[in-house]
Amino acid sequence: MYTIGDLVKQFKIARSTILYYDKLGLLKPSVRGANNYRLYNEGDAEALEKIIFYRGLGIPLLRIKEIFEAQDSPISEALIARLNRIQRELIQLKQQEELILRVLTQEVLVGKGPSFSKESWSEMLIKLGYSEEQMLEWHSRFEADSPKEHRQFLTSLGMSENEIKVLIKNINKGIPE
Repeated sequence: MYTIGDLVKQFKIARSTILYYDKLGLLKPSVRGANNYRLYNEGDAEALEKIIFYRGLGIPLLRIKEIFEAQDSPISEALIARLNRIQRELIQLKQQEELILRVLTQEVLVGKGPSFSKESWSEMLIKLGYSEEQMLEWHSRFEADSPKEHRQFLTSLGMSENEIKVLIKNINKGIPE
């Protein structure tokens, strides 16, 4: 049998977390000791391990409770639902990223934003996960939408006229800079 203290040590979670799971009816102690302490058996410890694993996958506690109560409910349904939520969140984050880049670009153009060089701008895009092709695509869209502002932006990054010409030539050819 395990006490709450044993589970806390074994699973490295807070005592209050186990009590909360008990309150939700997600992890009830198998027995109460003579001192009214909660005691958990091996099956309870395995259930806690599953709860922690499922939470690590981002599955909500109430959904985990439904899975436990259904007994024959496959975890795959919850995992598919979680994947769908992640995909929606990724789309939203990508849209936010693009909006932030537009705002930063505008701030650079009007001289109110952070000071960027060609290298620091490229480094930022690389840290965001942009490949060379994606950076070229970003410049290509900027060039197609606003060629004058794109040239002004490149100049504000400290690019020489020759570097700008090479970039625009590469954009037209579809070759990374």
